[in-house]
Order: sequence, then C-alpha cells, then structure tokens
Amino acid sequence: MGTTERREREKQRRRDDILNTARTLFFEKGFRDTTIDDIARSAELARGTIYLYFENKEEIYATILEEGLDVLQSLIVASHDDNADALTNLLAGHDAFMRFHDEYPQYYNVLILDKLQISDVLPMPLKSRLDGKTMDMAEWIARNLEKGIKEGIFRPMQTREVAFLQMGMAMGFAQMLDKCGAVNDIFADREQSRQAMHALIANGLIERKEH
Repeated sequence: MGTTERREREKQRRRDDILNTARTLFFEKGFRDTTIDDIARSAELARGTIYLYFENKEEIYATILEEGLDVLQSLIVASHDDNADALTNLLAGHDAFMRFHDEYPQYYNVLILDKLQISDVLPMPLKSRLDGKTMDMAEWIARNLEKGIKEGIFRPMQTREVAFLQMGMAMGFAQMLDKCGAVNDIFADREQSRQAMHALIANGLIERKEH
C-alpha cells in the first residue's frame, strides 16, 4: 500500500470516527443540545480537527440525515412488487415508511427534524444529494400513481403534487401515532389504525364509477 493510499484511508477512518461519534450524540441529545465541542471531546480529537472534515455541525447532521434517507429508500424499494397493482404498491410503500418509523426511530427523528432550516448552510453537493433522494421517493410514488391511472384504478390527478401530499400524509400519520398514542389509547390497535390509513389513502385516489 502506497503512502497516498494510506493517507486517504486514514482520512476516511477519521471522518467515519467523527460521524459515528456525532451520530451517537445526536441520537441521545438531539441536534440543538449537541455541540462541536461535544463531538470533539467524545471522539478524542481537537476541535479544529472536526473542521478539517466538516464545515459545521449542520453538515454533520445532514450527512446523518442522508444515511436515514438511504435506509428509508431501501425499505420502500424492497416493498415494491412488479406483479402487484399500483394501489397495493402504494400501500406497501406507506407500510415501509411506518417500518422505518418503528425500526429506525433515531433516523426517523433526524428526518422529522429536517425542518431545522439547515439547508442554507450546507455544501451544495450535499444539499443536492439530499434534495435528490427526496425527489427520488416522490418520483417512485408518482410512477405508481401514473400506473394506477393507466390501469383505470385511480382518478386523473397531478401525480407529482399528489406524491408529495402522500409523503406528508405518511409523516403526519407517524407523528399522530407518537403524540396521540402517548396520551391515550386512540391508536392502541396499530393494525386497525393501519387499515384506516390505507382506506383513507385509497379513497382519495380510486376512480369513482358513475352509476
């Protein structure tokens, strides 16, 4: 192994160490209560060393957000069945999001907190990747909507606009489970709640046949 390769591997290892430390702190303390000093101290690095790899705390956080988006996208892609109809695949995508919520709660919390308005201070390549991953998920939904329209299952609609509304519905449903479920037993039966949400999604999409 040459000197240049060793140096690059060491740089990648150091960057990974910073990310692993920051991920643990963000998951435990949240974005606002974690500082660059906290990350440096936990990683046993000088504060200035962190800035050799990341411009600021927001960039570190957004990099972890990107990890979460990759996990979510992999679950959604895995839920798709080429032999199923469009509605079945859309509902499977919603279930994949809820699986992300249930099985990866720390990444889910990072995703929900994306509204921290950090995008203005991110490096453009990272911002573009994040935007692209969100758009990829919207396009996946839009393609299923278009397929459903062609199959005569769904009513005509602006598929891209509805795709983003579908994403908002999934996030809103998850937040209701978190907030309302912690107060009372409205969503105690998760399967019943899941079926009710599926019915709500389907009723908003299905073509109404005139009698």
